[in-house]
Amino acid sequence: MQEFQLRVISTDNNNFALELYQCAYKKAGEKKRPAAEKIGCLKGSTLNLVKQSIYQVLKTNNYDPQTLSSKRQSSYTLSEESGVQTAIMFQVLQPLSQPEKINKIATGISAMSNEEAHYWFAMIANGRRSNALKALRVLFGD
Repeated sequence: MQEFQLRVISTDNNNFALELYQCAYKKAGEKKRPAAEKIGCLKGSTLNLVKQSIYQVLKTNNYDPQTLSSKRQSSYTLSEESGVQTAIMFQVLQPLSQPEKINKIATGISAMSNEEAHYWFAMIANGRRSNALKALRVLFGD
């Protein structure tokens, strides 16, 4: 199973940003696993608009959503299923600023089946990034 980490980055005035990392697999014979790869970052108004989706991801992974604050030091470890959906959300929403579009897209991504999420994640991760992101924005944003 692939693992993801959700890290809280403290910003100004008790605000925070969230960064999502995909953990690399530990290879046989290696003592340490390679460094995790940053997938995306959400902050500001975009993060505020999708907080309910983030809370649901935390609940799914047995975390109390009330622990999400700027004071949190440790990262959240996410399962492959919720990590893949969260990765799609972070990458699709990162450049957007229109609240209505952000809400529609976040709702659409949250409603994806596990297989559908893995398909889109593979499209984004393996070379067709811009086309896949554009397709998701059109699919759920309009």
